[in-house]
Amino acid sequence: MSAIDHIRFTFLFIEFYSMGKTWVYPESVTPYGIFRYIVKGRAEFCIDDKTIIVRENQIVYIPQGSRMSCKVCSETFEFYSIRFTTSVFYEGEDVLTEYYGIPRVLENEGEDIFFQEIYKWVRKDARVKKCFVRGYLDLLIGSLAMRGSKVDKDTGDFVGNTEEKALNHRAAKNNDQVDPRIYMVANYIILHPQEKYNPQKMAKMAGLSKQRFSSLFKENMGKSPMAYVREIRLTTAARALLVTHDNVIDIAYQCGYEDTNYFIREFKAAFGFTPNQYRKVASK
Repeated sequence: MSAIDHIRFTFLFIEFYSMGKTWVYPESVTPYGIFRYIVKGRAEFCIDDKTIIVRENQIVYIPQGSRMSCKVCSETFEFYSIRFTTSVFYEGEDVLTEYYGIPRVLENEGEDIFFQEIYKWVRKDARVKKCFVRGYLDLLIGSLAMRGSKVDKDTGDFVGNTEEKALNHRAAKNNDQVDPRIYMVANYIILHPQEKYNPQKMAKMAGLSKQRFSSLFKENMGKSPMAYVREIRLTTAARALLVTHDNVIDIAYQCGYEDTNYFIREFKAAFGFTPNQYRKVASK
């Protein structure tokens, strides 16, 4: 099993926006991936210092962790915005670009139906809605991947062993497979960001010595255990600010921060905004 088999796409939020000509989205770091389908109008996106003009019937992909700003270039600007996360257990770059070759802007070739269906199902009061939402998100990503530069359009396979070469370079060295002990700890942190962590505790969870655990974790995850904990906590907090109405104190506590002022400083250092500023900006 290769590292790409560990990729998970998690739906967070979808909204339809109708903005006037004065709308500006100030630069911020996105703690999630974004797909935007432009229904009407034109806008200037700046993604990681690269300026792109987008227009009606195009799809924009903004990778998780990008610095993005946006301003309208027409009288009105309407779009669907899907926010999601991508989880991969290896040291790598943006998986949708690196493995599938999905560009920042694509012409719509029928993918608008996936945006519409996700938007419709999210608003249903039905037990099965999560299944449909996840399914349509996977279909959207699959459809865009089939049009990417690294996937054969006829077979759906990677072109020129792109996957194998990338994995050999990026993934854990042992048979391109993440150590299951590291995988278990990393998943546990994602599910329980509120718990207290230190290298000794995590090493014990994995059944390893502190030194061996820290070495394996860095090899598999591309960062130290405590840096990973910080990243998960802050990303979880950013999502909570987006999809809940919980106050900052509660979100900080839920993400493992007992000192709210310290949480605010950490959050601003990571995303460029205080939590309240981020909530206001990200809701637009």
